[in-house]
Amino acid sequence: MHEGAIIRSLFEMATKIKTEEKLDKIETITVIAGKFHQIVSEVMFMQFNLMKQEFSGFEKAKLIFQEKEIKVRCEDCGHIFQIDSPVFLCPNCNSLNTEIISGKELHIAKIEGIRK
Repeated sequence: MHEGAIIRSLFEMATKIKTEEKLDKIETITVIAGKFHQIVSEVMFMQFNLMKQEFSGFEKAKLIFQEKEIKVRCEDCGHIFQIDSPVFLCPNCNSLNTEIISGKELHIAKIEGIRK
C-alpha cells in the first residue's frame, strides 16, 4: 500500500512549508496525482485522516485529491489520446512509438493555512 508512504511524505513536505511560511494551522492540502500511479483515493483519504493527528497544526486539515487522466501522444502522427489500460497503441495509426504527456504527475498543488 504505497498510499501511506505518499501521505507520510506529503505531511513531511507540508510541515516544512508550514514552518517556512510561519503558519499556525493547515486547513487544506490539494494533491494532484496522475492515474498512472494507480492511487486508490479512498485509501489516501483514510491514511490522511489517520496521520494528520500525528502532526501539529494539521488536526483539522482536509485533503483535496485531484486525479489526472493518462494522455499519450503518438510520436509518428502527433495524435493525442487518453488511455485507461496499459495499451499505448495509437488508435489513429497503430504505432507503438508513443509518449505519456499527462497522468504521471504527483505533487502538492496548494496548501492553505492560517497565521497566528
